[in-house]
Amino acid sequence: MSLFVRSVPARQAGLSLRDARLYVFAAVFTAGNLLAPVAVHSIPRGGLIFLPIFFFTLVAATRFGFAAGALTGLASPLVNYALTGMPPSAELFTVLAQSVLLAAIAAGLAARTGRLSMWSLLAAAVAMQLAGFAIDLARGGSVDAGLDVLRIGIPGVAIMVVGGYAVLRLMDRFEIGRTAR
Repeated sequence: MSLFVRSVPARQAGLSLRDARLYVFAAVFTAGNLLAPVAVHSIPRGGLIFLPIFFFTLVAATRFGFAAGALTGLASPLVNYALTGMPPSAELFTVLAQSVLLAAIAAGLAARTGRLSMWSLLAAAVAMQLAGFAIDLARGGSVDAGLDVLRIGIPGVAIMVVGGYAVLRLMDRFEIGRTAR
């Protein structure tokens, strides 16, 4: 188990806005963020529990940088809303803000440390959840409801960290995006 969770060197394949690969990877990750909610929305409150709309945003930002993460994080909720009406319009701003913050923190930590670790993924995911809590409070939400959402989202944060780490390690193993600099 310690081999699986250790911090490993990771070179971030930052893609410029002029690079067509950025848009291909963002489209693939957006598709993942659209398919993941389908799997969990049959469970009552599945979206709040498992946080599926954020998973591939974390992966995209960590592996390919802020631009890929932000494109994925902005496109996923907007396309999902256009197709399914989810997330509800009242929550759309919060989800978009959380997505961009998640992309910024994940990309920043990956670029700054040059390493992939569960700790950096956890920091990004927790910051995203706390930002959602703060935004909801600023928009007039109750502390109790916000704390309930934070508590309910703990399994989703765990899935993002462990699953994101596993996907990123697999991408590294199979050299997906490694030479995309």
